[in-house]
Amino acid sequence: MKKIIFCFIITVILILFACDRFEHSFETSTNNENFIIDFFNTFADSISTFPENISGIMSFYHDDYNNNGVTKTDVENFYVAFTLVNMPISLEATLIDTADNYGIEWRLLATELSGATFMDTTFTDILLPTTDSFQFYGNQQELQKVLVELATSLSCINCPYVEEALHNLKQQYGNRLCYVEYHLNDPLDIGNSDFFSYYGMIALPTSVTQGTEMIVGGSTTSQAELDAVIAPIFEETPLVQFNDFNTTLEADTLNGSVLVNVDVTVPLTDLYLKFTLIEMENTDYFNSSHQHPLNVIIAKGKLSISEHNFDEPVEFALSGLTDLPDDITLVIWVQTLADPYNSDTCKVYNVTEKTITQ
Repeated sequence: MKKIIFCFIITVILILFACDRFEHSFETSTNNENFIIDFFNTFADSISTFPENISGIMSFYHDDYNNNGVTKTDVENFYVAFTLVNMPISLEATLIDTADNYGIEWRLLATELSGATFMDTTFTDILLPTTDSFQFYGNQQELQKVLVELATSLSCINCPYVEEALHNLKQQYGNRLCYVEYHLNDPLDIGNSDFFSYYGMIALPTSVTQGTEMIVGGSTTSQAELDAVIAPIFEETPLVQFNDFNTTLEADTLNGSVLVNVDVTVPLTDLYLKFTLIEMENTDYFNSSHQHPLNVIIAKGKLSISEHNFDEPVEFALSGLTDLPDDITLVIWVQTLADPYNSDTCKVYNVTEKTITQ
């Protein structure tokens, strides 16, 4: 009976924790990939010391780990469960793929002393950069995420302060923070004056966090100012969740669909799904600090979902996409977009992003 119960526990954990393989293989040669490989080789060495070193294995997981609701404690219980089997089990970890935004796919093979396979499964995860390496962070799917929209320009003197601050905070918070850059009056402007005017902006740079918190200007204190706004939002209960986020890129059109779970407390009037395609790094231009701009919006759209049946996926599309760069990410969010803008009600309820491959 013990073994049957154990197998049931393992099955439940795998349903929650294991994910399907990525839809593609990644071909990258960046320094980040090399660092990720080094990190994973160290992790694999730690896995090979199982079961004597479970605490060492868990040191590779961030304290705030969350992968589709699976926490660090759940993961530790997962490893501990192997020690309850009435036979010696050895674990082997193998890196399969790496992706932009520190995505990783890896295989965990559990074998009996005889060499027979006890379990063979594949995991997808997100890594969070640390001071000298990485930690598994999960996709943070069931937690509140934060969106920062930045109005900027290549010639703007103070904009690089905010751009660097957002980049640093992205490194700190991983995929719980999404930020996008709307360029104005420069070669990267795709027609962004509507964004500038909707929020009633009067100067560059101006950032809008979660649709409601606006900061004008940039300086050496920008990171601290932004963090003071961002950090408390992470503690909020998410009122919108995204599931089954799928995309296809055909010819010059990006088609997407996503299941949007909307809490009953969210007002449906003027509720929209917004979607933007961003270039992770534009190497054709420099900002005023001679740095390449990051997270630059290259396409955008919105769709009213006020009358949508949320039992069905929301389908959306971005068309007219030509000469796309290699490093593109789709960022989507749900927001109230009343006209005129109201800082009390035009809230971003949640946001998520997905790397797009061509």
